[in-house]
Amino acid sequence: MPEFLFLKQYVSLEYTIFELYGYPLSYLEFLGTTSGLVCVYLAARNHIVTWPIGIFNSICFFFLFFQIQLYSDMLLQVYFFGSSIYGWIIWKKRTGSFTKIVSLGKEKNLILVALLVFGTFGLGQFTKHLPGWFPSLFVKPPDFLYWDAFTTVASIFANLLLAQRKLESWFLWVFVDLVCIVLYYLKGIPFVTIEYVVFLLIAFYGSWHWYKEYDENRKT
Repeated sequence: MPEFLFLKQYVSLEYTIFELYGYPLSYLEFLGTTSGLVCVYLAARNHIVTWPIGIFNSICFFFLFFQIQLYSDMLLQVYFFGSSIYGWIIWKKRTGSFTKIVSLGKEKNLILVALLVFGTFGLGQFTKHLPGWFPSLFVKPPDFLYWDAFTTVASIFANLLLAQRKLESWFLWVFVDLVCIVLYYLKGIPFVTIEYVVFLLIAFYGSWHWYKEYDENRKT
């Protein structure tokens, strides 16, 4: 099927768009990176278009992370795909108005930390067994097992909190981005690494911007 083969070459990291300082940049990494930057920037600006762009971004990164054995990150993209649809719906209500930014509170934040710990361990154990369960699909063992699992679990919670307009979402994104910067540098994908440096800066901006709006809401 020529159409399938044509599509397959575009989702391969070997199909490059150009070389950047000796690094062969693939179409997949380029499209995933640029759409991700736009998506996160729009989220920090409270723009609803972040969600349809997020859908495209999750498709690109699903294929990318599969090819570099970050299987938790690969599975995360399935969640991002669905949550982007959910966020698109919940951000814009029938009345046309946005819901206010609120905080989880101390007790729920403690619960969140506990869920992150247990979720990281559980997902790490799951991805650890993927090559044994599906050897024809996962021919190599996962790399950075629990760190990869942490960024996946934390991203799920951060994205869910973002869709519900919880203040803590951006604080959680800061931690995720810090770990991802190290992971992707070690995996040899510098363009994505640079993207997550920018994500970190945007997360700091989002934290400040959302806290400012949250503080204003408390005073009214």
